[in-house]
Amino acid sequence: MKTRKLIAGLFLLFATQTVIAQNNAETLIRLMVNQMKSHNNLEMTFQYQIEAEDQTSDPQQGKAWLQGNAYKVEMVEQQVISDGKTIWTYLVDEKEVMMSNAEDGVDNTPLKLLTSLDESYAATLTGIDDKGVATIELANPKGQYRRVTLKANASKMEIKGLDVYIEDGTKLIIAIDEMKFDQELDKDFFTFDKKAHPRVDIIDMR
Repeated sequence: MKTRKLIAGLFLLFATQTVIAQNNAETLIRLMVNQMKSHNNLEMTFQYQIEAEDQTSDPQQGKAWLQGNAYKVEMVEQQVISDGKTIWTYLVDEKEVMMSNAEDGVDNTPLKLLTSLDESYAATLTGIDDKGVATIELANPKGQYRRVTLKANASKMEIKGLDVYIEDGTKLIIAIDEMKFDQELDKDFFTFDKKAHPRVDIIDMR
């Protein structure tokens, strides 16, 4: 009888700790997302790597901006720009731009992921290190990004990095160097500048 009570008590303790960890993670995510959404726009500098079939690419520099439903992501091999209605995907080496509708379901980028973490993902806090950096596991079995491991400064409410697990088995590793808020951006900042790229082929897929 004592053994059964002990086992039951251990299960109850584990369940309670799990609920607390989930609540803490969800609260932290919600606070960080609300903080980002409270600003007019976000500018982010980051390092990224792609891991596929046990091979990891060299680190590359990237930069991104988010303002409402509009965003721009600049990486070495491509740029993705959206004004909230149209998406321009610029393949730099191929000198091609593919245009698509944002509402067609292809409006998925790690940048947009940041502001939907509190809505689409179940969060569990798995630990906090001695520097106050929390590790949070997020799961979304129905989304393009099935799982995300997020590193965040718990005291400053700052996201430090993301490991994004994509449905095709690829992992995108992002380390955030800096975030800036409320930058002055040109009114056409979130559209593709055709005049600046006169030799680029534009393929309209809308």
